[in-house]
Amino acid sequence: MVKSKALILCEGGNDIGFLKKFCQYLKLDMKKIEIQKVSGKSNFFKEITYATIRQKIDRGLYSKVLFVIDADYSTNDSTYGGFKNSTNEIEKIIKTLKIETKSKIFIACDPATKEGNLEHLVLSTLEKEERDCILKLLDCVLEMDVHSDKKIVLSSYEAIFKESPYNLPHENFDELRESLLWVYN
Repeated sequence: MVKSKALILCEGGNDIGFLKKFCQYLKLDMKKIEIQKVSGKSNFFKEITYATIRQKIDRGLYSKVLFVIDADYSTNDSTYGGFKNSTNEIEKIIKTLKIETKSKIFIACDPATKEGNLEHLVLSTLEKEERDCILKLLDCVLEMDVHSDKKIVLSSYEAIFKESPYNLPHENFDELRESLLWVYN
């Protein structure tokens, strides 16, 4: 008999790296977890993205599914942007797939503003002095018309400071921690 796995779906490769680190921090057996990138937020909201996944759920290969999606900003995208819109749209997909009892959603963002992405969640867990340093750097760099601040947050922290940018015990990671434990158990 084939054992089922927990499936974690996320937007991209950087998310996979972070989620693996978090799962290892929680001492989860990575043989029981599969983390897949959906290759961009817009693909989360296309039924075709889930054709193979739905078949694997039906065959018992995936026991539960955790959707990890960035909130982004409603001002940039009135359909898929923002915490509420992201939640509403992925709930529609979950209902269409008929996996309401086998799935959970984690919307990654700064918990204080409910905007941003996984990198903003990580930034929210840093000590004030370190966070302020990164925010000053972002203010400077973003004036130069860069594409995104996502990679700048973590790569600058990793390059500047000696310690890891991940304060994984921080309370701002509580919901993600609970979601990962739910999908695993």
